Amino acid sequence: MDMTAWPTVEPAADLRECYRARGWWDGTTLPTLLADALIASATRTFRVHSRTRPFDGTVADVTALARRVAGGLAARGIRPGDPVAFSLPNSAEAAAVFYGLALLGTTLVPIGHTAGSRDLAHSLRESRARALIVANHRDRPFDFDTLPRLELVVAVGDAPRPATTLGFDELDGLLTEPAAVDPAQVAVIGWTSGTTGAPKGVLQTHRALCTETRMHMAPMMAARTRPLASTSPIAHVTGMLVSVLVPPLLGQQIHLLDYWDATEVLDLMTAQGLSAGTGAPLFLTSLLDHPDCTPRHHQLIEMSSLGGAAVPAELIRRADAVGVTAMRGYGCTEQPSIALGSRDDPADKRAHTDGRLCAGVEVRIGDDGEILSRGPDLFCGYTDPTLNDDAFVDGWYRTGDIGRLDDDGYLTVVDRKKDIVIRAGMNISPAEVEAAMTSMPDVADVAVIAVPDPRTGERACAYIRPAPGREVPTVEQVGHHLSAVGLAKYKWPEEIRSQTDDFPRTPAGKVRKTELRAAWAAAEC
Repeated sequence: MDMTAWPTVEPAADLRECYRARGWWDGTTLPTLLADALIASATRTFRVHSRTRPFDGTVADVTALARRVAGGLAARGIRPGDPVAFSLPNSAEAAAVFYGLALLGTTLVPIGHTAGSRDLAHSLRESRARALIVANHRDRPFDFDTLPRLELVVAVGDAPRPATTLGFDELDGLLTEPAAVDPAQVAVIGWTSGTTGAPKGVLQTHRALCTETRMHMAPMMAARTRPLASTSPIAHVTGMLVSVLVPPLLGQQIHLLDYWDATEVLDLMTAQGLSAGTGAPLFLTSLLDHPDCTPRHHQLIEMSSLGGAAVPAELIRRADAVGVTAMRGYGCTEQPSIALGSRDDPADKRAHTDGRLCAGVEVRIGDDGEILSRGPDLFCGYTDPTLNDDAFVDGWYRTGDIGRLDDDGYLTVVDRKKDIVIRAGMNISPAEVEAAMTSMPDVADVAVIAVPDPRTGERACAYIRPAPGREVPTVEQVGHHLSAVGLAKYKWPEEIRSQTDDFPRTPAGKVRKTELRAAWAAAEC
């Protein structure tokens, strides 16, 4: 695969020299970083807590499986730099695939296992993936007919599969040494929803991802005194780091969950001495709200790093009151950690800011209040290069978020310019949902906005102007339609409001969603 197919955006020469001089870019790549970490942590516990596919072993067990996966793919022509996609729930196989692809030096293309058929097909085409490894279990068989043409498809699971699809157990090679790759090569293609509808492919180089892992996430996770039970999916940039990349680097146990049930998580915490409640605010909230949550659980939680959705100051104060140190953080797929709170920060800073800037990260606040950022962990462009010109200004990344930097160096995000819904840490593009809903015969026009949700931070609310002579469809009817067109369930609107007249619009005809949000808030009062 010719990686020059993706024009990349390089930092200025003086910045590149600075990053090398500071040791942030030291030639480390994902294969070498992981190979050393997996050997050092070989005897550490690796468990998957699952109702259907549990696993109890060591990091060495998963590493052996990873080397078999990598060798099996190499025997079938997959080479360093080739884009290889995987769409798997948290599992031993998912971790082995992640490690195996990384050791082989491929360009990893993680795709959420809940992605609808449209998102999956788009990501495969946009990434130019040569191969896909996908879950195919009897309780959730995969629809192979939805796939675009690929050179190789590997199915993980016991459900029937096409004769042209390889079974996971048939990957039976052996990779003995990590691949040698250029640190400037693309290591991972992540996905983020923007205002254009289709997910955007985010190009992260080896040097950027290794900087993020070593300099930002590792220090944050090293502050913990007990293992973290992680529900963050490996196919998401945060889960990749928190769940399977940083723990072996720090010599920590790995505990993955493929579901979230507060009752069961509380039992798991006390049985195995685990922390939990990090990530989207709903995880911590659901634990603190639970009637079975005791002071012992508060002690086990210890600290909670929150982000991916709006974090109420009240939640930070509530956690403090029971001895849990909670803090906020700010980042995105393009730059995973821009600012992070610390357990040593004053309570007021933890409650009302998103923390201090991470090592090497710089921000500039534009005239309109927009946060512009840069640093050694910044992405190098999108798979669609036409998006790069709007994303970068003189080497600074336009985050689309409005914020302020106080005199103590703490960053606070106060609003978003991007028209997206962030539900439990997952970005939802209103434009994509609106386009899918307009094909409903009952819908003349629709506008989707983000509204507050006490559990998920935000949810999607659809204002619908019904077609003449039609009724506004119900949430259930909308869900049925969106399922039929292949839109992932987490993107479905959870609330429907009727719009009898035309929407308020700008002179250019765009819907004034600020007015819809104000109308929603007024109706709630």
